[in-house]
Amino acid sequence: MVIILGIDPGPVTHGAVLYDSKARRVVWSDKAATRLDLVPLWHDYSGLTVLVERPAAMGALGIGIVGHMLDTAWEAGGLAYGGTVAGCTVHTMTRREVLRALGVLSGLGSSDSRVRAACIADHETPGGPPAVGRKATPGPLYGVSSHAWQALGLVLAWLETEQHNTETT
Repeated sequence: MVIILGIDPGPVTHGAVLYDSKARRVVWSDKAATRLDLVPLWHDYSGLTVLVERPAAMGALGIGIVGHMLDTAWEAGGLAYGGTVAGCTVHTMTRREVLRALGVLSGLGSSDSRVRAACIADHETPGGPPAVGRKATPGPLYGVSSHAWQALGLVLAWLETEQHNTETT
């Protein structure tokens, strides 16, 4: 496996990253991708692995959240089905599974900020270049922002889970 597409679905737009697992760097990211932005990627990369975060209720849901959650779940299902139709291998993980795999299930700050911090920590080396970097000196995570961090966290969590499963079999 080399290129992985991670998608953090929303009701209309999605955080998304293309991640090269051999080079350990983000190839492309979008904090507000539409399904139309993602469909060409399914066809451009043969044997693409697609990861879609599967919405799951965590705690009490308010009235406005229920509709948002249902719309997001509907869209996530459509994305997963679309990848399957395009011949991609599709996997799903819940946010709780992602947080657990990244080792940030609990802690200070929001779960989004903990995922971002885990992604950066995973790509930094002591005395080495920064994980994100700047335009003049981009790091392996340069360009990732907003909901794309959650998509990257999904990719890294899935890779961690796959590595653990391989080591225990």
